[in-house]
Amino acid sequence: MRMPRTIGLCLFFFILGCSDRNTPENVAGDFIHNYYQRADQEAALRLSDSLAAEKLKDEIALVRGARRQGGLPTEMPEIIFEKLTQKTDGANMVFFNYRLTIKNTASSSPARNVIIITELIDGKWKITNFDEYAD
Repeated sequence: MRMPRTIGLCLFFFILGCSDRNTPENVAGDFIHNYYQRADQEAALRLSDSLAAEKLKDEIALVRGARRQGGLPTEMPEIIFEKLTQKTDGANMVFFNYRLTIKNTASSSPARNVIIITELIDGKWKITNFDEYAD
């Protein structure tokens, strides 16, 4: 018997919501999704602490006026990311290196590398720093 599509989607989202997102890799992936793919600094901030949180708060303050005035693009470019490396430093810190490729309707930007540092703080994995650099 085939399950109706709406029930299947509800089940998928229920299972996803119940899954443990509190791992270094999941938090880093969620950060990439929110910050780069959705341009949602507020959602990225909820995953952040320390220097990463400071950077995001500064950025949110800078773009607040543009968001209120509708000055940001309505169509987001496609952002493809792939994890290149992962390095563990002790039991409480994991470093990730991602390659981001930004594609919009006109052209593609050169790939960028993103370093994300996750740290276990009070039982929760948080992004404590992130940075970008060109190849």
